[in-house]
Amino acid sequence: MIRLSTPQASALPLDVRLFSDLTCALGTANFPVALLEYLGQWAACQHFSVLRMDGARPQLLAAGTRHHDPSLVLRCGQAYIEHYHRHDPLFEPMKAAPGQVGHLLARDIRHLPYREAIYVRHDMIERVSSIYLDEQARPVQFNLYRHQDQGFFNDRELQMCEALNPALLQLVRGHLALVGLQPAKDHRQPLLQRCPDLTVQELNICSRLLQGMTHAGIAADLGIKESTVKTYRNRAFQRLGINFRSQLFALFAR
Repeated sequence: MIRLSTPQASALPLDVRLFSDLTCALGTANFPVALLEYLGQWAACQHFSVLRMDGARPQLLAAGTRHHDPSLVLRCGQAYIEHYHRHDPLFEPMKAAPGQVGHLLARDIRHLPYREAIYVRHDMIERVSSIYLDEQARPVQFNLYRHQDQGFFNDRELQMCEALNPALLQLVRGHLALVGLQPAKDHRQPLLQRCPDLTVQELNICSRLLQGMTHAGIAADLGIKESTVKTYRNRAFQRLGINFRSQLFALFAR
């Protein structure tokens, strides 16, 4: 007998369902939420970030948060990239031992501006990190963050972070590979057709807004300040005769 059935995720035990949701989210915009939900069973984290630590300037590849301020992880990522990555006491030891797990308490960061700007100011108290080398042997750093209201990781949570680390790094690697296979829609040509006076930077920012990126995410992606992003956005909106992001989306929904 030939029989077809619809998969019923609700029939799975919770831990298996969360793992199923995570693997199904690979390469999609749902991956950050699914990753934090899955990790929440073992070691609840407020944020995660993934950075390629290559050359003079790292690149933020992915990030996710459960925080009430959804752009916080992006702002902290941008500050780390622009000002503080050279003062990260975990990076060099982890770079020398890919796959090992690094553990850092905010109070142990000796460079006070770094500690203040990213950890103290935002009530972050702890970080667990690891590094893998990508296909071009560039270090990619995966970070998990804990906030004051959560308290420190206990011994069991740290053990789970260590035990899960090889699988987490492979999941991150797979997610980024799948994202890289998806061609991003290029809005720059339609934008230019609508308004030939737009500058290159205005086009870059508007096209990223249309991809759903936040101002902080655009700033990190382009290597500029968030205030600069908003300045170029305002200039572009003035040229386009609009005032709000919703109107920008509406231009391309017609």
